[in-house]
Amino acid sequence: MPINTDAIIQTTLEKSKELAATLFKKFTEQAVSDTKDFLQRSREGVARATALLADNQIDKDDFEDLILGKKDLAEMHGLKKAGLASATIDTFVNGVLQILIDAAFEAIP
Repeated sequence: MPINTDAIIQTTLEKSKELAATLFKKFTEQAVSDTKDFLQRSREGVARATALLADNQIDKDDFEDLILGKKDLAEMHGLKKAGLASATIDTFVNGVLQILIDAAFEAIP
């Protein structure tokens, strides 16, 4: 069964914008740009992992591990350039990854 990766990515981006507005206020634009870049670079891996989960080839814990393993791809150059604290950026990245995981779980019937 094909999973709509575009919908997962779009949902993640929309909810990440809300998170960015809450955490960064003045730097929301940089956070959104960094998130788009991360999602673009992660797209194929997310699609593969979601397909494996949908086909019951991996369980939810394995899926979460695969997605959380993409944390290194979330470089957040714009936020770092803006001089934001690493802890705040890490909080945002972890939030984006959790949003991505939740969006994928919702996309699987």
